[in-house]
Amino acid sequence: MQTHFVDDPRGSVSAADELVTRVMQARGYPMSDFEQRAADISVDHPRVVDNYRAAHEIALRHRRGEATTEDLRNAIIYYRSLFDELLQTNLQDRTARDRTVKEVA
Repeated sequence: MQTHFVDDPRGSVSAADELVTRVMQARGYPMSDFEQRAADISVDHPRVVDNYRAAHEIALRHRRGEATTEDLRNAIIYYRSLFDELLQTNLQDRTARDRTVKEVA
């Protein structure tokens, strides 16, 4: 998505929003309400919840045709920080699980 930003900033933000939503869903976050998702993210990932809120607000403005290219660039950066955080947590969970399995064996 980042590499496509130069050619299609609006499409990149839409794709990033969709990707983060799919990752969150796969990680077990409830998907019915944004405010609930943001509250849940704030517990697990307090460093990036503000980025998530800002990116979501930009995505909403983008859908209304009100976001500038700079807004869209910031949204990509914000989504990236949340995406990285979600993946890092997943990697840490797997590493801890692998360590536990090795200790038990």
